[in-house]
Amino acid sequence: MTGRPTRATVAGRAYLDLQNLARSTGRPTDELHQVYALEGFLARLAQSPYADNLVLKGGVLLAAYAARRPTRDVDLQGRWISNDSDQVLGIVCDIAGRHLDDGLVFDVPTATAQTIRDDDVYAGVRVSLTGRLSAARLAFHVDVNVGDPIWPDPQPIKLPRLLDGELLVTGYPLPMVYAEKLVTALQRGEANTRWRDFADVYLLSGRHDVDGDELAAAVQRVAEYREVTLEPLSRALDGLAALAQTRWAAWRRKHRLDDRLPQDFDTVLQRVFALADPAVTGAAGGRTWVAASAAWGKAI
Repeated sequence: MTGRPTRATVAGRAYLDLQNLARSTGRPTDELHQVYALEGFLARLAQSPYADNLVLKGGVLLAAYAARRPTRDVDLQGRWISNDSDQVLGIVCDIAGRHLDDGLVFDVPTATAQTIRDDDVYAGVRVSLTGRLSAARLAFHVDVNVGDPIWPDPQPIKLPRLLDGELLVTGYPLPMVYAEKLVTALQRGEANTRWRDFADVYLLSGRHDVDGDELAAAVQRVAEYREVTLEPLSRALDGLAALAQTRWAAWRRKHRLDDRLPQDFDTVLQRVFALADPAVTGAAGGRTWVAASAAWGKAI
């Protein structure tokens, strides 16, 4: 039985430091323990032979773009590997079993894998892992997808850690982050309930400029791979604001994002449409999305 955490061990110090950070930021302690575990897995990935085979995307990556949000999964895009469940399980276990002096211990023998399909959008493998950090019991997923082309090429990403320092991982470039989310939104139409995607696009578009030609090319490549016909997002999602307002508000409240995201879902959608529609129609060519004004401007 694990005793009360103390500063006498690495695990105890990390546990207590995360507890203090939770108090100072107003975030739940278990949320920060979870993020610390995800960071620990990625630190092991970065030191493994698979560092270039598994490209970081999803919620954890957003910390590198100053748009961190709560997440309980590591999302990775596989390169030069198959989506065979046993192979992916073996790779993830090899990574998780590596020792680092961060107080984390992952229970590799109990890891399991299953094939996942996200509403038939794309297939992947989900590996479920458990572990511990002192008295904290941890459980999370590593989702590995094999499919979407990554363009522009993956790049070294500096990922800030919760407690200190940063990780250097291979990750999605910003145009690709947008492209997957925008094409997924087109596929799902008004049935879309991926509130995190809308939130991510809203937050990122207020923080980072993006080249219109690169964004349009990334959207085009993902759409071609998924066999999606491109059309303005504002047309595909016409009526979603009214349909989804109540559920958006509940999601925003559940994840304690009231101070970062508008309560009015239509405000979020209008920003998303402003970014997406010119990229989808080709009107963004030769232009730059300017975060400071949340609008397309002349190329820099």
